[in-house]
Amino acid sequence: MEAPRAGSANVRTVGVILNPTAGGGRALRLLPRVVAALRRLEQSHQIHVTGAAGEAMDVAGRFASAGVHTVVAVGGDGTVNEVANGLLDSGLPTALGVVPAGRGADFSRSLEMPRELDVALARIVRGTRRRIDVGRAAFADGTTRAFVNVAGLGFDAAVAERAARSRLPGSTIPYLHGLLGTLVGYQNLPVALRADGTPIAGRVMAVVIANGCYFGGGMRIVPGARLDDGRLDLAILGDLSKVELLCNVPRVYRGTHVTHPKFVHRTIERVHVESGGGARVQLDGEVVASTPVTFSVVSGALVLAG
Repeated sequence: MEAPRAGSANVRTVGVILNPTAGGGRALRLLPRVVAALRRLEQSHQIHVTGAAGEAMDVAGRFASAGVHTVVAVGGDGTVNEVANGLLDSGLPTALGVVPAGRGADFSRSLEMPRELDVALARIVRGTRRRIDVGRAAFADGTTRAFVNVAGLGFDAAVAERAARSRLPGSTIPYLHGLLGTLVGYQNLPVALRADGTPIAGRVMAVVIANGCYFGGGMRIVPGARLDDGRLDLAILGDLSKVELLCNVPRVYRGTHVTHPKFVHRTIERVHVESGGGARVQLDGEVVASTPVTFSVVSGALVLAG
């Protein structure tokens, strides 16, 4: 479908960006229902089905420039990340809406977004709008990219990379399959961090920087994280053995792991992370670059619909 042109939409139009490969094709199967639901809501809309990775970012920016009211991401957390980055880069107050349809739906869990399509779209179109924080990752080559839910490195990024290739159904099963597959040969990393000026160093399994509560298909990695508190949550999984990790996976889903002596949590505004050899870094489930990296919060940067 055609991408929007400047001036082609009015302020009450909703733009929909759908990733046809999300959820193993589930998002594409939802397309007729999305159109029908918007028609029932008597909502003017334009729809763009992406054809390549990264395309959603560009289209979101063009939707914003065309004057749409809200851009709805239909897909997984990676699709949401691209749309959010496109809106942020536009510098315009176009709102983001989220219809979860991918393997990863952790941001929608943090939003407490309804899984029912009609209910979610009605909430996006007719509900309130609010501002939420985003995280920003700055890399050594000068590139920056925002994330809306969770970033991480170490075991977290390795699992995310493996889970993204999975053909298994659902959001939890691919992550657990990726976790088990990654665990076999994984070695913990030496890292050096500076969190709001405080140095932290040691060997870790993973470093997670959270804006939302959930990652990994429903793991409550930081149960108390809030999207609008002007802070990020730094969570460090220390030098856990493989047996310790497996024994504590159920606790992470319940959010009761926070009392584990090898789990470190603090709220921050900025953290710089280095790791020997360059650890891979994931943003909202997509592995994008390597350390060194600096994460910082951008308070109230994104308008959220619903």
